[in-house]
Amino acid sequence: MIRLKSIVTKMAMLKEQIERFLHHPYLLQHVPLQPIDEDRMLLSLSMFENEQEEADSYIVPMMLVQIALDTHDEVTNSLPNQTDDELKTRQLTVLAGDLYSGLYYDYLAKRNDLATIHVLAEAIKEINEHKIRLYQKDISKLESLFHSIAVIESSLIAKIGEHLSRPVWSKFAYHYLLLKRLIREKEQFIQHGTSVLFEQMATIVFPKNKPIAKEQKHYLSHICNRYIEHCKKELLSLSLDCNELLHMRLTELIGSFSVAVKKTVEEG
Repeated sequence: MIRLKSIVTKMAMLKEQIERFLHHPYLLQHVPLQPIDEDRMLLSLSMFENEQEEADSYIVPMMLVQIALDTHDEVTNSLPNQTDDELKTRQLTVLAGDLYSGLYYDYLAKRNDLATIHVLAEAIKEINEHKIRLYQKDISKLESLFHSIAVIESSLIAKIGEHLSRPVWSKFAYHYLLLKRLIREKEQFIQHGTSVLFEQMATIVFPKNKPIAKEQKHYLSHICNRYIEHCKKELLSLSLDCNELLHMRLTELIGSFSVAVKKTVEEG
């Protein structure tokens, strides 16, 4: 098992390596760089616990893809009265996402790693299909909604897990990253009265009620809490020999809701 100091050092090295790929002085003047998701990096690194030398060749391109997807998610719709600066930022955000996406392909192509290119391309396709369903509100069942959210969050890691014949890690990532997203959505709903997830739940559960009443909002919170508890139970049922850092993060994530929310607010 990787010792805490060793995995923290490895994560710092990976983060530095990824940041070097992302460094583009002109883009950074206009487009905020998406943060590197340390939970995804930790999950991926933990999956390669006994094969650390292989880890970089999967984690670096995977994180470049994730940042490309996150950057494209920041692209706003074009508005009639946009200023030149707003239009420029929008266009550069699109280009930044395209650039980061190209970097993963270039990284793997130089290594002639066609298999991993195919794995990540399949994950990207799956993620985009579920994002379209989500944002076009083309989902009619709650189970399908939560599954789409989970796929969007976990497909990159899950596909690598399947490729390496480590299905338990794919399942672990599915529920871990869904849990993390649900906690974030719940916190956003508490703070702002809405979120992407809660808007979709309202469309499914209360299709004729706009705006929804206070009691209906409580019911939506109850549904979200139910899925949060389901994710916790699934994670606890999996027999994974987690390293110390992942165990610490998992304990925090499946701990009391208030602790998890407190961390979400601090990080946000």
